Amino acid sequence: MSPWRKTGPTELIDLMLSFIALTAAFAILWPGTIPSIEIIMISGLGVGTGFILHEMAHKVVAQRFGYWAEYRANRPWLILIIFMAMAGFIFALPGAVMIRKSTPAGAVSGWYGDEGRDERSDLLRIAIAGPLTNIVFAIVFFAILVSLPRSSWLTISAAYSALMINLTLAAFNMLPFGPLDGRKIYQGNPLIWLAVGVPTILAGIAVIMGARLI
Repeated sequence: MSPWRKTGPTELIDLMLSFIALTAAFAILWPGTIPSIEIIMISGLGVGTGFILHEMAHKVVAQRFGYWAEYRANRPWLILIIFMAMAGFIFALPGAVMIRKSTPAGAVSGWYGDEGRDERSDLLRIAIAGPLTNIVFAIVFFAILVSLPRSSWLTISAAYSALMINLTLAAFNMLPFGPLDGRKIYQGNPLIWLAVGVPTILAGIAVIMGARLI
């Protein structure tokens, strides 16, 4: 099923605003002064695979299980993300896929995270879809870096940036706190969180700390 099924103008605008804000923020964080067009393109690749496809994974899995699902941006937070980047860091919570499902009586169940016991299995799969997408892309970009060590600066930089963004987002979203995916995964099945979340978080910490030491 296409992730763009029943995608309305509000969702498309929110996705575009989030993409632009995150791309700009990651470009601002890039070492140097004013981001060049190449840096903006590199940042866009990481944000497109790491953020847009993460959210679309939530959406398409939710739709598969019969939920209404649409992305909604936290627009004030998008502005704050830009200022964070200018200060040298990003705490990326640009928005989330909101879902709901009609009950047999026709009423609407709670938003994503307000799950009933009978919906826990569905919501576990919806929650883990986003981080798994990031993990897959992190592996893909790592393989590109390993297999193409003598590629151009643009190729290596794009793969490295996309790897870092995907792995960072996967690790961050696997934290079992607040509105993050990790909390929903842990509540749905602690063993799955231990098997997927813990290694992802540790890998993210190792890569980020290693990058800071280079």
